Amino acid sequence: MACGSCSKRRAAQNTNAQSKDDYDLMGGYSNLTDKQIKARLEVYKRKYCKTCNKRYDCDYASYAACRKDL
Repeated sequence: MACGSCSKRRAAQNTNAQSKDDYDLMGGYSNLTDKQIKARLEVYKRKYCKTCNKRYDCDYASYAACRKDL
């Protein structure tokens, strides 16, 4: 299928993470604002931490420690 008005064909990008291991909070960007990191962390917790007891106390530091344990 054409990607738009240019009519060139290209592969569709998969923007949905398939598993917890595929999801990276930073998304490949090194300079995100604090607000962007907090928003991405909330989305991550909503998707993958539904049964975690520490879900509401989680911040970026505890997220990094949790990812390290995986």
